[in-house]
Amino acid sequence: MNATSISFGVLIVLFTILLLAWRRRLKPQTIGFRSQRMCPSCGLITSRLNPRCLECGVASVPKR
Repeated sequence: MNATSISFGVLIVLFTILLLAWRRRLKPQTIGFRSQRMCPSCGLITSRLNPRCLECGVASVPKR
């Protein structure tokens, strides 16, 4: 082996390590999303925070 092939191999290994470290830091951005439910009366998708449907006003109990 000569010095060129060794330095090229080291460069490839360093690039791979940096790429894997960068990909490991990426986190999915799902923290801000909340689960939703569908109104059994009108079918509108509403937030679980509001106990009543925003469209028809029917109070629905979420199913578990």
